Amino acid sequence: MNLSITALTTLLLAIFSCETSKRVELIQNENFEINIAQKQTSVLVLFPCYPCDIGHTRREANFLNGINNQGVTTILLNYNRKLFLTETEKINLSKEIRGIFDTYKIKGNNVYFGGFSSGGNIALLIGDYIKSQKTKLNIKGVFAVDAPIDLEQLYYNASNDIALNAHEGAKNEGEFLINLLESEIGNPSIAVNAYKKYAPFLASQNFIGNLSNHKNYKIRLYTEPSPEWHLTYRKREYKHTNSWMNERFFDALIQRGNSFCEIIKTENKGIRANGDIHPHSWSIVEQQSLLEWMR
Repeated sequence: MNLSITALTTLLLAIFSCETSKRVELIQNENFEINIAQKQTSVLVLFPCYPCDIGHTRREANFLNGINNQGVTTILLNYNRKLFLTETEKINLSKEIRGIFDTYKIKGNNVYFGGFSSGGNIALLIGDYIKSQKTKLNIKGVFAVDAPIDLEQLYYNASNDIALNAHEGAKNEGEFLINLLESEIGNPSIAVNAYKKYAPFLASQNFIGNLSNHKNYKIRLYTEPSPEWHLTYRKREYKHTNSWMNERFFDALIQRGNSFCEIIKTENKGIRANGDIHPHSWSIVEQQSLLEWMR
């Protein structure tokens, strides 16, 4: 087939235009990674677990695979090493997030926050804060993946793991958490009011005062109870798990008339990228269900 120069040029431009339309714009630096969907319908901002980073989120969160082709712009943050936020941290983090939207001209009309483990705490706290500020970002929902939302109970769970001494990693993490919480907040047995300043939820006090706008956006809690796993590999009773906290938190939201909250309790979904079976994993989030929730 012979083509004229004009026809060939037109064809090449059409092919190039078609391929370009399928591309997702990728922006990366040491603080965040943005994948801008060509036909954006929503934005998903994700927070990693306490010691984790963007690479960990990308590697472990299977639901991200191809999600940009579904119209979801993703913003993966390196904001970590936090179990809670002070008021100053809320102000500064809010400015940083809004700055990302402004700088890269990302539409903020349909925004969702999510986080894994401690990142779930941060997602809940900053999502509620930004919602209260009535900024240009329209926070439609927040989800937390097996988050330790009750900091008082987290302290006692850590003490339990130390006492059990059933798993070296759990014992070491327990010691780290006790030192961290005591240095930053105090011992909850004598300073429970200090915990009210920071925790998303306190079951012992039936307290969710740091999420005062919770009725104005959707909340989804992901957790995989797996009591057999905890008993077999950590010797823990169910009351010493994040799942127990999440169930109590869900009940508290329902009691307060929040009709936009739900809890997703999975089974046999917790599998890490290296193949380890572990209920505390990003993998318990399923893409299609998440997309339907974000519509």
